[in-house]
Amino acid sequence: MPYTPPGRGPASRVRVTAAAEPNRSFGGVPAASVLGVPAGTLLGELGGWRTAFAAVGALGLLTLVALLLLLPPLPPSRPITFPELPALLRENPGVRAGVVVTFLVVTGQFAGYTFVRILQDVSGIDARYVSTLLLGYGVAGVAGNFLAGARDAYRTLLTVSTCLTVILASIAVLPGAVAGTTLLLAWGLVYGGVPVSLQNWMIKAAPAAAETASSLMVAMFNLAIAAGALLGGLAVDGIAAPAAPRGGAALMLLAAGTVRVTSVRRRDSGPKG
Repeated sequence: MPYTPPGRGPASRVRVTAAAEPNRSFGGVPAASVLGVPAGTLLGELGGWRTAFAAVGALGLLTLVALLLLLPPLPPSRPITFPELPALLRENPGVRAGVVVTFLVVTGQFAGYTFVRILQDVSGIDARYVSTLLLGYGVAGVAGNFLAGARDAYRTLLTVSTCLTVILASIAVLPGAVAGTTLLLAWGLVYGGVPVSLQNWMIKAAPAAAETASSLMVAMFNLAIAAGALLGGLAVDGIAAPAAPRGGAALMLLAAGTVRVTSVRRRDSGPKG
């Protein structure tokens, strides 16, 4: 049996990969986020919504089996207690800002994520091509993840939130299939860099408490998905289809401002001279 030095086992390699190559280690998150909708839409068109839900259940079971068989034991670097979560928010302004940015960006994304109806109503795209376009959105999102992974989190999120502001606002006002298709692909490419950039932000903001900071980000990410879907649905049902991306654009603009202010404060508080 080959000798494995202490700290060099499978679990350690998982941690090293996550820290050194976040675009690879967290690449499944944006891939699943952007590919799930087109896959579900296609399954729904071919076999009905029950088929799509059954496929999700089957994938969940397969994932459970794969985790049990393949994932090495990965205990936390140190135990995390619940009181640490609010304490980290109080004491670390970078983590606090990261949680706010996560909520704004992800809520804005999912407020505008009702784009199937928007594509049909605003852009005039034939419903037969929606699944294909959503697949293109997914592929662009995976590419966006790898493009963003190795870059500075603050600059990347400032660029991403600004671009998403423009894209979501443009979807609401620019008619036509060509414009709708172009904006959709750009949307997927830009948003693909969001999850890995948020993860990078939290790890750099609290390197000594990375697991605690990451758990806060994940909790806020999932809360924001629900909030964005609710707000987008209310906007579409209560106002009109273009109201959803407009609301998303407003939230993205707030996120861009938050990132900018945080970046300036971080720079000003750094070493002088």
